[in-house]
Amino acid sequence: MKKMKLAALFAGLESVFTFSSCVNDGDSGPNYDLYEIVTVEDGSIFGGPVLKGDAWGYTYTPVASSVLAGLKASDGSYYKRVQVGIKLMEGEAITEGKKSYKVSEVGLIAILNYKDFNVQADTLKNEYALVSLEDSNNKIWAINGYVNVPFTFKTKEQLNMNDFHLYAVEAKEDTLVTRLRQTKGADDAYQTGGALISFHMPFNDMEFRDIFNQVVPKSDTIVVKVTAKGENDKELVSTVKCSASNMQGSY
Repeated sequence: MKKMKLAALFAGLESVFTFSSCVNDGDSGPNYDLYEIVTVEDGSIFGGPVLKGDAWGYTYTPVASSVLAGLKASDGSYYKRVQVGIKLMEGEAITEGKKSYKVSEVGLIAILNYKDFNVQADTLKNEYALVSLEDSNNKIWAINGYVNVPFTFKTKEQLNMNDFHLYAVEAKEDTLVTRLRQTKGADDAYQTGGALISFHMPFNDMEFRDIFNQVVPKSDTIVVKVTAKGENDKELVSTVKCSASNMQGSY
Protein backbone atom coordinates (compact mmCIF):
# COMPACT_ATOMS: atom_id res chain seq x y z
CA MET A 1 0.00 0.00 0.00
CA LYS A 2 1.25 3.46 -0.82
CA LYS A 3 2.19 5.33 2.34
CA MET A 4 0.57 8.74 2.80
CA LYS A 5 1.83 11.63 4.88
CA LEU A 6 0.37 15.03 5.63
CA ALA A 7 3.20 17.06 4.18
CA ALA A 8 1.76 20.55 4.46
CA LEU A 9 0.73 20.26 8.09
CA PHE A 10 3.16 17.61 9.26
CA ALA A 11 6.55 18.78 8.05
CA GLY A 12 8.52 20.35 10.86
CA LEU A 13 5.51 20.35 13.16
CA GLU A 14 7.41 19.13 16.21
CA SER A 15 9.78 22.07 15.97
CA VAL A 16 6.96 24.51 16.75
CA PHE A 17 5.72 22.62 19.79
CA THR A 18 7.14 25.19 22.18
CA PHE A 19 4.70 24.19 24.90
CA SER A 20 4.43 20.41 24.29
CA SER A 21 7.25 17.92 24.05
CA CYS A 22 7.48 15.28 21.35
CA VAL A 23 6.23 11.95 22.68
CA ASN A 24 7.68 9.60 20.06
CA ASP A 25 10.24 10.42 17.41
CA GLY A 26 8.60 8.02 14.96
CA ASP A 27 11.88 6.30 14.01
CA SER A 28 10.99 3.07 15.79
CA GLY A 29 7.84 1.02 16.14
CA PRO A 30 5.24 -0.02 13.55
CA ASN A 31 5.39 0.88 9.88
CA TYR A 32 2.27 3.04 9.79
CA ASP A 33 0.04 3.45 6.75
CA LEU A 34 -0.76 7.11 7.41
CA TYR A 35 0.41 9.97 9.57
CA GLU A 36 -2.30 12.40 10.62
CA ILE A 37 -3.23 15.24 12.88
CA VAL A 38 -6.55 14.20 14.39
CA THR A 39 -9.29 15.25 16.78
CA VAL A 40 -10.35 12.54 19.24
CA GLU A 41 -14.14 12.37 19.49
CA ASP A 42 -15.01 10.72 22.79
CA GLY A 43 -17.96 8.73 21.46
CA SER A 44 -20.90 10.66 22.86
CA ILE A 45 -22.15 11.06 19.27
CA PHE A 46 -20.61 8.14 17.45
CA GLY A 47 -21.16 5.38 20.04
CA GLY A 48 -17.44 4.90 20.66
CA PRO A 49 -14.25 6.96 20.40
CA VAL A 50 -13.13 7.76 16.86
CA LEU A 51 -10.46 9.91 15.24
CA LYS A 52 -11.39 12.74 12.86
CA GLY A 53 -8.51 13.54 10.53
CA ASP A 54 -7.44 17.00 9.42
CA ALA A 55 -5.74 16.13 6.14
CA TRP A 56 -8.40 14.37 4.08
CA GLY A 57 -11.47 14.52 6.32
CA TYR A 58 -11.32 10.79 7.10
CA THR A 59 -12.91 9.19 10.15
CA TYR A 60 -10.85 6.42 11.77
CA THR A 61 -12.70 3.87 13.89
CA PRO A 62 -10.62 1.55 16.12
CA VAL A 63 -11.38 -2.17 15.93
CA ALA A 64 -11.19 -2.17 19.75
CA SER A 65 -11.09 0.56 22.40
CA SER A 66 -7.63 -0.65 23.44
CA VAL A 67 -6.28 0.65 20.11
CA LEU A 68 -6.57 4.21 21.47
CA ALA A 69 -5.12 3.45 24.91
CA GLY A 70 -1.98 5.44 24.13
CA LEU A 71 -4.03 8.59 23.54
CA LYS A 72 -5.23 8.83 27.14
CA ALA A 73 -4.05 11.35 29.70
CA SER A 74 -3.23 10.40 33.29
CA ASP A 75 -6.83 11.11 34.37
CA GLY A 76 -8.17 8.57 31.88
CA SER A 77 -9.60 11.10 29.42
CA TYR A 78 -8.46 11.27 25.82
CA TYR A 79 -6.23 14.05 24.54
CA LYS A 80 -8.34 16.09 22.13
CA ARG A 81 -5.73 17.00 19.52
CA VAL A 82 -2.85 14.69 18.66
CA GLN A 83 -0.38 13.81 15.95
CA VAL A 84 -0.47 10.06 15.30
CA GLY A 85 0.66 7.20 13.14
CA ILE A 86 -2.19 4.98 11.92
CA LYS A 87 -2.17 1.36 10.81
CA LEU A 88 -5.28 0.33 8.89
CA MET A 89 -7.09 -2.90 9.66
CA GLU A 90 -6.04 -5.76 7.40
CA GLY A 91 -8.07 -5.59 4.21
CA GLU A 92 -8.67 -1.85 4.44
CA ALA A 93 -7.26 0.35 1.69
CA ILE A 94 -7.40 4.04 0.95
CA THR A 95 -10.07 4.36 -1.74
CA GLU A 96 -11.21 7.43 -3.62
CA GLY A 97 -14.51 8.68 -2.23
CA LYS A 98 -14.30 6.56 0.92
CA LYS A 99 -14.20 8.64 4.10
CA SER A 100 -14.33 6.08 6.93
CA TYR A 101 -11.71 3.46 7.80
CA LYS A 102 -11.20 0.88 10.52
CA VAL A 103 -7.80 0.95 12.20
CA SER A 104 -5.91 -1.73 14.13
CA GLU A 105 -3.13 0.37 15.62
CA VAL A 106 -2.59 4.02 16.54
CA GLY A 107 0.72 5.41 17.78
CA LEU A 108 0.96 8.73 19.61
CA ILE A 109 3.68 10.94 18.15
CA ALA A 110 2.90 14.26 19.85
CA ILE A 111 0.19 16.06 21.77
CA LEU A 112 -0.91 19.33 20.25
CA ASN A 113 -1.49 22.41 22.34
CA TYR A 114 -5.23 22.98 22.47
CA LYS A 115 -7.59 25.27 24.35
CA ASP A 116 -10.95 26.99 23.92
CA PHE A 117 -11.46 30.39 22.35
CA ASN A 118 -11.53 33.17 24.90
CA VAL A 119 -15.14 34.33 25.13
CA GLN A 120 -14.58 37.55 27.10
CA ALA A 121 -12.16 39.73 25.18
CA ASP A 122 -12.56 42.62 27.62
CA THR A 123 -10.80 40.59 30.34
CA LEU A 124 -7.54 40.59 28.36
CA LYS A 125 -5.64 43.62 29.64
CA ASN A 126 -2.33 43.38 27.76
CA GLU A 127 -1.43 42.93 24.11
CA TYR A 128 2.13 42.40 22.86
CA ALA A 129 3.27 42.41 19.25
CA LEU A 130 3.66 39.06 17.49
CA VAL A 131 6.27 38.46 14.80
CA SER A 132 4.12 36.48 12.36
CA LEU A 133 0.96 34.36 12.00
CA GLU A 134 2.74 31.44 10.32
CA ASP A 135 6.02 29.58 10.36
CA SER A 136 8.26 28.13 7.66
CA ASN A 137 6.11 25.00 7.31
CA ASN A 138 2.56 25.89 8.25
CA LYS A 139 -0.19 28.45 7.83
CA ILE A 140 -3.47 28.47 9.73
CA TRP A 141 -6.07 25.81 9.00
CA ALA A 142 -9.55 25.16 10.37
CA ILE A 143 -11.45 21.87 10.64
CA ASN A 144 -13.52 19.85 13.13
CA GLY A 145 -14.33 22.93 15.20
CA TYR A 146 -10.68 23.93 15.69
CA VAL A 147 -8.80 26.93 14.32
CA ASN A 148 -5.13 25.93 14.25
CA VAL A 149 -2.75 28.87 14.44
CA PRO A 150 1.03 28.62 14.04
CA PHE A 151 2.74 31.84 15.07
CA THR A 152 6.04 33.42 16.08
CA PHE A 153 6.40 35.64 19.12
CA LYS A 154 8.98 37.57 21.13
CA THR A 155 9.74 36.86 24.75
CA LYS A 156 12.17 37.43 27.62
CA GLU A 157 10.77 34.58 29.74
CA GLN A 158 9.18 31.15 29.46
CA LEU A 159 5.63 31.40 28.15
CA ASN A 160 2.86 28.84 27.85
CA MET A 161 -0.29 28.60 25.79
CA ASN A 162 -2.34 30.34 28.49
CA ASP A 163 -0.45 33.52 27.62
CA PHE A 164 -2.11 33.50 24.17
CA HIS A 165 -5.81 33.92 23.47
CA LEU A 166 -8.04 33.78 20.39
CA TYR A 167 -11.48 35.34 20.41
CA ALA A 168 -14.22 36.20 17.91
CA VAL A 169 -14.44 39.88 16.98
CA GLU A 170 -17.23 40.13 14.41
CA ALA A 171 -18.89 38.56 11.38
CA LYS A 172 -18.47 40.16 7.94
CA GLU A 173 -20.54 38.45 5.24
CA ASP A 174 -18.95 34.97 4.88
CA THR A 175 -16.03 35.80 7.21
CA LEU A 176 -15.55 35.20 10.94
CA VAL A 177 -13.01 37.76 12.16
CA THR A 178 -10.93 36.66 15.15
CA ARG A 179 -8.07 38.15 17.16
CA LEU A 180 -4.99 36.39 18.53
CA ARG A 181 -3.55 38.16 21.54
CA GLN A 182 -0.33 37.68 23.51
CA THR A 183 -1.01 38.89 27.05
CA LYS A 184 2.33 38.22 28.73
CA GLY A 185 5.63 39.62 27.50
CA ALA A 186 7.82 42.72 27.37
CA ASP A 187 8.07 45.56 24.88
CA ASP A 188 11.86 45.20 24.73
CA ALA A 189 11.87 41.41 24.25
CA TYR A 190 14.18 40.23 21.48
CA GLN A 191 14.26 36.42 21.73
CA THR A 192 11.81 34.69 19.41
CA GLY A 193 9.84 31.49 19.82
CA GLY A 194 7.38 29.55 17.70
CA ALA A 195 4.19 27.74 18.67
CA LEU A 196 1.11 26.07 17.29
CA ILE A 197 -2.18 26.14 19.20
CA SER A 198 -5.47 24.49 18.24
CA PHE A 199 -8.25 26.82 19.42
CA HIS A 200 -11.65 25.17 19.88
CA MET A 201 -14.73 27.15 18.88
CA PRO A 202 -17.00 27.41 21.98
CA PHE A 203 -20.40 26.91 20.37
CA ASN A 204 -21.94 26.33 23.79
CA ASP A 205 -21.22 29.97 24.63
CA MET A 206 -24.10 32.23 23.58
CA GLU A 207 -21.91 35.27 22.86
CA PHE A 208 -19.67 33.33 20.48
CA ARG A 209 -22.60 31.55 18.84
CA ASP A 210 -24.40 34.84 18.22
CA ILE A 211 -21.38 36.14 16.29
CA PHE A 212 -20.80 32.89 14.39
CA ASN A 213 -24.46 32.66 13.35
CA GLN A 214 -24.16 36.03 11.60
CA VAL A 215 -21.61 34.58 9.16
CA VAL A 216 -23.27 33.85 5.81
CA PRO A 217 -21.64 30.76 4.21
CA LYS A 218 -21.14 30.54 0.45
CA SER A 219 -21.92 26.96 -0.65
CA ASP A 220 -21.20 25.80 2.94
CA THR A 221 -17.82 27.58 2.87
CA ILE A 222 -16.80 30.26 5.33
CA VAL A 223 -13.59 32.22 5.85
CA VAL A 224 -11.84 32.38 9.21
CA LYS A 225 -9.72 35.51 9.48
CA VAL A 226 -7.12 35.69 12.24
CA THR A 227 -5.70 39.11 13.10
CA ALA A 228 -3.02 40.11 15.59
CA LYS A 229 -0.92 43.06 16.65
CA GLY A 230 2.38 43.05 14.78
CA GLU A 231 5.67 44.84 15.21
CA ASN A 232 6.03 48.53 14.35
CA ASP A 233 2.23 49.04 14.49
CA LYS A 234 1.72 46.53 11.71
CA GLU A 235 -1.50 44.53 11.63
CA LEU A 236 -0.96 40.81 11.03
CA VAL A 237 -3.66 38.98 9.05
CA SER A 238 -4.07 35.37 7.96
CA THR A 239 -7.16 33.74 6.45
CA VAL A 240 -8.38 30.25 5.63
CA LYS A 241 -11.50 28.78 4.03
CA CYS A 242 -13.31 25.88 5.70
CA SER A 243 -16.61 24.03 5.76
CA ALA A 244 -19.24 25.75 7.92
CA SER A 245 -21.09 22.52 8.69
CA ASN A 246 -17.86 20.72 9.57
CA MET A 247 -16.92 23.39 12.09
CA GLN A 248 -20.32 23.36 13.78
CA GLY A 249 -20.67 19.59 13.73
CA SER A 250 -17.91 19.06 16.28
CA TYR A 251 -19.58 20.29 19.44
